[in-house]
Amino acid sequence: MVAVSMGQFSATAVPLGLAAAAAGVVLLAAYAVNLLRSRTQVTVQGPTIGSTPRPERGSEGVFVLHRLTEALGGPLAPSVLRSFGERRRSAVAERIEAAGRPDGLTVERYVRRRTGEVVLYGGVGLLVLLAGQVFLGVVVFAFVFMTDLNLYVQAQERADKVQSQLPDFLDVLAVTVSAGMSFRAAVGRVADSMPGVLSEEFKLALQQMELGTSRREAFEMLRRRNRNESLSKFVTAIQQAEELGAPLSQTLVDISQDMRRADAQYMRRKAQRLNPRVTMVTAVTLLPGLLILVVGSMFIGTEVDLGLVLGG
Repeated sequence: MVAVSMGQFSATAVPLGLAAAAAGVVLLAAYAVNLLRSRTQVTVQGPTIGSTPRPERGSEGVFVLHRLTEALGGPLAPSVLRSFGERRRSAVAERIEAAGRPDGLTVERYVRRRTGEVVLYGGVGLLVLLAGQVFLGVVVFAFVFMTDLNLYVQAQERADKVQSQLPDFLDVLAVTVSAGMSFRAAVGRVADSMPGVLSEEFKLALQQMELGTSRREAFEMLRRRNRNESLSKFVTAIQQAEELGAPLSQTLVDISQDMRRADAQYMRRKAQRLNPRVTMVTAVTLLPGLLILVVGSMFIGTEVDLGLVLGG
């Protein structure tokens, strides 16, 4: 009797466990979709390696699973962090800065979160695999890379925003410098009047210069944080104008015109990259229905007896 009861309990517990795992996967998938569509950035709590603190923002909005994975990875994170070389730490710090430091992320918090993701999603995925659900287990394992996906998506969003905001920013900066204001004061004035991702980056560069960093070094760090081709060209042109003694206002006007042409080319390249994706989505969604429609029409038109075809 006890054996029968235990068998019935096992037969009930396994489907329930799989259902719970599937529900978790659905929730994670919903978060991934929200992540891909989200364009919000939150809190900044502390600096990453070799950087000046960004302006403080609200601390709300950290996803609950990120908090959970950071808590799970906390005990193991120091050992993992000690295994990082200086080059790897710098690479992680640059990726975090390129993404705008979402959730106030630092290298230490990144390691805690990634370690917790391996423990949580890796453990759940292993249990699902042992239960015989291979596809579901692979899907759960994929969420081990959730933080890296977050950084990649937000870095791409910031790059797009910098690309779109740069020409207007330089136009206003050129007018402000032509009015007789110094370059540093003009950058601060324009950054205050045109809030956005690009303004935050220039304010950070100004803070670094106020702390004793040279203009060249501050703009080099601005270039490394953003990895945007147009912004890199702007930094190079500013440095060359400073070395050669060229009129700064005319240099800014020329750079702005070049940036507008570069922005148009960037949007064309982006549209070209989207064409294959649109074609693939169209094929995946329309082709199965079209095949069903064609094959069904053939069967209906020829009046084939499906019972004879299927051996019934």
